[in-house]
Amino acid sequence: MVNEIKFESFQEEWLADILAGNPSNVERGHRFAHKLITQWLDIESGADGLVYCDGSGDGGIDVAYLDRGDVGEIDGNVDTSSTGDTWYIVQSKYGKAFQGTGTLLAESQKVVDTLDGKRPRLSSLAEGLLERLTNFKHQCGEHDRLVLVFATNLPLSEDEKRVLQDVRALGRERLGPIFDVESISIETIYRRAQEDLANAQQIKLLLKAQMVQSGSDLLLGSVPLLELYSFLKSYRDKTQDLDELYEKM
Repeated sequence: MVNEIKFESFQEEWLADILAGNPSNVERGHRFAHKLITQWLDIESGADGLVYCDGSGDGGIDVAYLDRGDVGEIDGNVDTSSTGDTWYIVQSKYGKAFQGTGTLLAESQKVVDTLDGKRPRLSSLAEGLLERLTNFKHQCGEHDRLVLVFATNLPLSEDEKRVLQDVRALGRERLGPIFDVESISIETIYRRAQEDLANAQQIKLLLKAQMVQSGSDLLLGSVPLLELYSFLKSYRDKTQDLDELYEKM
């Protein structure tokens, strides 16, 4: 049986590296946004496509990330890919909520104005990102998306979640059906971790090999090809999916 980790303990540990070294408020915000978005999207810390704009003239955008969709087959002149590209535009609030529905709506308006080209005096980083987003909007296909993401310590309140419906309507009126909105928090990561623990299976299988100790936690040796085949077959029979094993390697 999986031992459940309390959210308070999870949050304290999750925030440890955000607060390490007594960083400034700005740096804390950078670390928070970076960690939350990379864990939520399950991408590497230095993944290509991450763009940081937080600061003066950011147009309300703290972080942006371009997620390239799966490349499908071309049937004649038609792309049969079922997933398109997605730009995630992140508005992050570390350590505090959006302080009411009015603030949430105002912050949303700010970002939508930026994406619609209605905010002058942007920073060079924000201008460069806006150019890419504008090109993306003009060239987007039916599966492409532009998602405004609100990232917070704690989940939005029920009233704030209802405001997101208004934000979605506003964004689609100004930017088209490509626009969508989502909210994430530390609790989002916590719930995913708990689900992974609950779904984890402990599997014991025999693997015959010639091994020697090399360090306190390392074994070196060789495995006969037939034994490896037998092991993989047994694993597949147990899990019905060899990909689970590859993901652990």
